[in-house]
Amino acid sequence: MKCKFKFYKIVAIILTMAIAATLTSCKSNIKTDTNAGYNNTYPITVKDQMGREVTIEKEPERIVSLAPSNTEILFALGLGDRVVGVTDYCDYPEEAKKKEKIGGFADPNMEKIISLKPDLVLATSMHEQPVRKLEELEIPVIVLEPQNLEEVFESLELIGKVTNKVQQAQDLVASLQSRIRAIEEKVSSIPADKKPKVFYELWPSPITTAGPGTFVHDLIERAGGINVASDAAKPYPEYSQEMVIEKNPDIIIFSHHGGGDQTKDDIIKRPGWESITAIKEGKVFYVDEDLIQLPTPRLVDGLEQFAKIIHPEIFKD
Repeated sequence: MKCKFKFYKIVAIILTMAIAATLTSCKSNIKTDTNAGYNNTYPITVKDQMGREVTIEKEPERIVSLAPSNTEILFALGLGDRVVGVTDYCDYPEEAKKKEKIGGFADPNMEKIISLKPDLVLATSMHEQPVRKLEELEIPVIVLEPQNLEEVFESLELIGKVTNKVQQAQDLVASLQSRIRAIEEKVSSIPADKKPKVFYELWPSPITTAGPGTFVHDLIERAGGINVASDAAKPYPEYSQEMVIEKNPDIIIFSHHGGGDQTKDDIIKRPGWESITAIKEGKVFYVDEDLIQLPTPRLVDGLEQFAKIIHPEIFKD
């Protein structure tokens, strides 16, 4: 059951990122409102990450989240006590599991959402129909769709603004940015030919990796590695066994959490993979996909893990 849950969660992640990628060009000139013009009074009108103008009449007290990433952001800003509904997939932090469930990520139960009488709903680009329905009922909806770390920070500041948690959001963003700079400064002087080639495996069958336009790609590069899928034509390409062998990564990182009963030992023992440098040197590592796939503050935790894996000689502690 746990593997099945993880599988559907990963599928949801990939589907969300794929949809978001097709919308990137549409939102390329959109600037999300964060602190501009904020005077700590309501009503306030903001622009969300899909360029929609949303008016918040009063400080939100009953918030429903339609995505695990949105739920994490709310709790990270100290808003857990205002959250009245989350999806079946919202499992972090632990307190989120105790909140009222409003259905799946891709198919939230609208009747349940409405019954909770929310004064703010946080959605994603996947929720076009629910957003339209909620707008008809004059329930304010903020759509979050960050495509990179900078936009994750923007989403934190945006939610901080509409919930009267501006200072908390600014402090959190500053802390996260400081941690990122600490890593980037340490790897900035590493020559290109000293950067290890990294293969990331999101799912084992078919072998699915992460290419440009994904958080994983960004984290590998920021941590001083080279993503072997950097030349992929889409965010989540499928690789054959032979393609991985040809790429010959120095490091393999996987995140399928036992999906398909695959373990580190199973990866090491794959036929033909004994010639891969990462296999020969035993450099196969597991990292929780929630740290590197979801647009939340925990992406920085994922970056720190990547840095320790890719450059253990620098990041010993």
